[in-house]
Amino acid sequence: MKYLYLIFIILSVASIFFSQEDKHELNQSSFSFALGIDYEKEGYVVSLQLINPGEISGEKLLNNSPYIVYKAKGKTIDTALEKISMNTSRYVDLKQEQIIVLGEELARKGRTKEIVEYILHSPDIPANALIITTKGNKASELLEIFSPVEGYSALEITNTLDKLGKHVLQNASEIKVDLLEEGKDSSLPYIVLKGDLQKGMSRDNLDTTNPAHIVFGGFGLFKDEYLKKYLDYRDSLFLQLLNGKSSGFIIESTCPEGPEKFAFKLFNGHVKNREYKRVENNYLFQYTLNLSGDIRQYNCHGNLKDPETIEQLEKQINKTIQKKENKILSIAQGYGIDPFGLGHFIKNKDPELWDTLKEEWSTSIKNAQIEIHSNITIQNVGNYKSRGD
Repeated sequence: MKYLYLIFIILSVASIFFSQEDKHELNQSSFSFALGIDYEKEGYVVSLQLINPGEISGEKLLNNSPYIVYKAKGKTIDTALEKISMNTSRYVDLKQEQIIVLGEELARKGRTKEIVEYILHSPDIPANALIITTKGNKASELLEIFSPVEGYSALEITNTLDKLGKHVLQNASEIKVDLLEEGKDSSLPYIVLKGDLQKGMSRDNLDTTNPAHIVFGGFGLFKDEYLKKYLDYRDSLFLQLLNGKSSGFIIESTCPEGPEKFAFKLFNGHVKNREYKRVENNYLFQYTLNLSGDIRQYNCHGNLKDPETIEQLEKQINKTIQKKENKILSIAQGYGIDPFGLGHFIKNKDPELWDTLKEEWSTSIKNAQIEIHSNITIQNVGNYKSRGD
């Protein structure tokens, strides 16, 4: 919310120095920070979350709504945008778009590449706008949610995703590279609505202690440009770890003596090395990870002052990562998807082998295995010594 207000303040102050013509243009513009695109039988349904002009002017509004959502259908996106423009009294400015939300149905119908190409060729929409998809709701519905914290669902979505780190998110240019890259399938963050949709679309959502709200759900896995499978947010974080895009998260592992758990807060994690071995028709991909973090909760019996205990915990953390990566690989193999870029790694290491594999890689990946080796640095164990201390 503060970010948007800052923009409005800057615009308002700057307008003092504008010519009368410039002021007139500013006063006649409607700014949008989020664009939603859904797909139905009739074509595209485009939604624009326009900032209510009263937010800039400071005027008292009868409905006090911080934003207005306009929707229109069209065989093309441009046609739908034109209809929205004709239904508003102001010029619609799309150059401030921060996020583009693709509806689940559109993603499942394989329209992602088409949207990416449209954005890259559009002179009005910034190519660096972040692109995400949805689960369980249309893009238009989520843009109409009254955010209990930020007021604007666009700002709530942006701030939620920012916590993942900019290197995890993708814009149109980056998605196009993934779609064209051989041996790696793309993945996109998706958002979900927690709570009742109708409640969230009402201004009363701002006046309750249990509001409907938008959260990061995880990553959607794509085959070519078709959405095939959703990973929950926990599995998605482990996927991003092997893709070199981890921003830190909690790894919950079993105590060496079992069955209690301990929590390892990962601060820094990256792939130090990656190799593969081919044994007949099987492919073993070996990852060496460098990880550092703290012990945050400890329910085990081993004394944390003892180096042997630390070594045992490190082995348990590695086992947890191995188990998670095996789970994700198994899911991907079931759909013939390669979200890790294993095929791309073979292509770079052994182009001749890749030429023989690429046409059938969606089948060959079912013979792939992942092996994890972690170099773990536990920086801080807090005041824990052993369970009960």
